[in-house]
Amino acid sequence: MRRPLFGPGILLAATSIGASHILMSPEAGARFGFRLVWLIVAAHAVKYLAFAFAPRYVAATGRSLLDAYREAPGPRGWAIWLGLGDMTVQALGLIAALIGLSASFLQVAAGGKTVVWALLLAAGLLLALRAGQYRWLRAVNLGLVAALAVGTLAAFFAAPPDLGALRAGLMPSLPNGSLLLVAAILGFMPTSVAVSVWQSLWAIEHRRTRGEAPPQTTRERLIALRQALFDLRVGYLLSLLLAVLFVSLGATLLAPRGLVPSGPEVAVTLAQLYTLALGAWTQPVFLAVAFSALLSTCYTMMDGFPRAFAAAWRLLRSENEDAADGSTEAEASEHVGARDPLYWRFLLMTTFGGMAILTGVPDPTFLVEAVGAIGLLLSPVYFTLNLWAVTRRIDDPALRPGRVAVVLAIAGIAFMTFTAVLLVWTTFVAAPPTSAA
Repeated sequence: MRRPLFGPGILLAATSIGASHILMSPEAGARFGFRLVWLIVAAHAVKYLAFAFAPRYVAATGRSLLDAYREAPGPRGWAIWLGLGDMTVQALGLIAALIGLSASFLQVAAGGKTVVWALLLAAGLLLALRAGQYRWLRAVNLGLVAALAVGTLAAFFAAPPDLGALRAGLMPSLPNGSLLLVAAILGFMPTSVAVSVWQSLWAIEHRRTRGEAPPQTTRERLIALRQALFDLRVGYLLSLLLAVLFVSLGATLLAPRGLVPSGPEVAVTLAQLYTLALGAWTQPVFLAVAFSALLSTCYTMMDGFPRAFAAAWRLLRSENEDAADGSTEAEASEHVGARDPLYWRFLLMTTFGGMAILTGVPDPTFLVEAVGAIGLLLSPVYFTLNLWAVTRRIDDPALRPGRVAVVLAIAGIAFMTFTAVLLVWTTFVAAPPTSAA
């Protein structure tokens, strides 16, 4: 068996780290101490199978999850239409939030106005996507995730947590005033379940850039699946580790001083995760590392949204022209990218739209939490579609998930559905939005 090469799993970790880790995890620690550590662990555990089903489907069929979504029971193409709407809303909100957050780091480091930096960053990212495509996407993120992990570990060991409080944080509780943050964490930690669609597209692109033909035999497909799952687990465990470390730093360093990362000055507060632990000299180090990690998330996100949108739109337009084996969809998925006109139309529309939103709502913390909460509402739908895909659309029994995995997936879907209903009920029915707790 060939040695596994990192690819979509590291991209998943990079997608996670920007919003949910650098922003929401320190906020959870700063506002509620260690009391939401259990939620960080639960969010990773509950969602794992939703993401693991993406490489399983690609290994078994050679196609993206969009191929399965097209055949979902119910009105023809409803799942893809839902995804197109969701992708548009999330892309607008996240581009505004993450580029705005990245720009705030530049504003702290070099002065100037955040909006001006945001526009310059957006232009630079568009040029990078035009030039680099998937190969840059994978290589850049691997280095930046590693750099952030090393720096965060150093800060953690310099400011170790109270182990008793950390253990107590593993017991489920919902502190007063935490509902929106809880919903955002469940919706966007480690990232939105919708990103599993990106995973499947990245997996196809990863294979194409390495010049590999789709596996043909059961044995070849099982080998491909093991490699893909290894890659996913490395990225996933790194995501969980960094999330807990950032909660610990927020609880240990920010909470005692009454500092909460929020508003346009969020970068100033976040920089103290390093400076309070390691000294003032680390501020430029943290700003550089965190900015780079955020930039990698922006890069990943700005590739993932238009790649998925273009592939989904092609599916809708070619429904009546597909060959019986679905080859048209597979080819469309493999060729969306920086040379695809629809990819660029969607990317430009959402980038400029995101910049307009940032001008009106310059608080990246609020934007991330709002998009995360919206993502929670649709996460059970995506999870259900992924479970249906790997249990109903894979012909080879050896490549389907086992009974235990299916039961755990159903439990995860039920948990996320209950939480989404609780969010809607508490926010819109039981109490006014400002008093939800």
